[in-house]
Amino acid sequence: MPKEMRTVFGETLVELGREYPKMLVLDADLHTSSKSVLFKEAFPQRFIQVGIAEQNMFGIAAGLASEGYTPFASTFACFAARRALDQIAISIAYPRLNVKIPGSYVGLPTSRAGASHNCIEDIAVMRAMPHMRVVDPGDNTELRAVMHACMEYDGPVYFRVTRLTLPDLFDESYRFQWGTGALLRPRHDVTLVGTGMMTHLCLRAADLLAGEGIRAEVLHMGSIKPLDTELLVESAGRTGAVVTAENGTIIGGLGSAVAEVLAETVPVPVRRVGVRDRFVESGGIDELFTEHHMQPEDIAAAALEAIRAKAR
Repeated sequence: MPKEMRTVFGETLVELGREYPKMLVLDADLHTSSKSVLFKEAFPQRFIQVGIAEQNMFGIAAGLASEGYTPFASTFACFAARRALDQIAISIAYPRLNVKIPGSYVGLPTSRAGASHNCIEDIAVMRAMPHMRVVDPGDNTELRAVMHACMEYDGPVYFRVTRLTLPDLFDESYRFQWGTGALLRPRHDVTLVGTGMMTHLCLRAADLLAGEGIRAEVLHMGSIKPLDTELLVESAGRTGAVVTAENGTIIGGLGSAVAEVLAETVPVPVRRVGVRDRFVESGGIDELFTEHHMQPEDIAAAALEAIRAKAR
């Protein structure tokens, strides 16, 4: 039976805990929501509950990393990207300490939590942080692969955990590599670039476009920083038009990263799908995706606009 991504996150923490005895998990009173509770049950002596004190948690994580441990400091994305940002920047990113930061409850699927918990700016914030690697996995297989890659990389990583059950993008043979995207559907009329859960919506948008005789290429960029610039430039050069889609703000996120690369290499029309310059209200998930023009139909419409701009 398909599992929510947060459940696979908890299960993979346990899997890594068995393999790496110096791995620890820190939590800020959200372990039942994030499912890091599974690690607590398996390794109670290696689970540190700091309570509702996110800034303190990242300070503790920095200290543990400096002593040779590999801490996963788990909290909601909004608390990592906003509340504890100074501690992450100065205590973790600046000295390049080996702390892994899983941000859960990201973007619109946080749904009824409202503006305080609908974190849309975490990609932008973490991408701007020197030394920080940023990942938005597209399915459970990639999440698990990312977490294994985190243990093999000595340095700070921020990765997203979406609170949804997502369709599969990859099979069990998939291996995550930093700075490597995936060409999911080779075509030549327009490039759709997705990250995280939005890649599935890009594939659905490509199906809609196919009904109109438009062959859309689909790229998945799980690794946002570093970004697969080679794959992106090759695709943009082939199609001449690009649309990005992300479960977050378009300001500073994946769309900005793609536009920055293409502006310096292959200047083609780019359209960005995501949250505009506004906060996210409470509401149902489908309702919010419609409100913010992030449905497959919206991605397809952006593709048509980019194609028309290419023609001009």
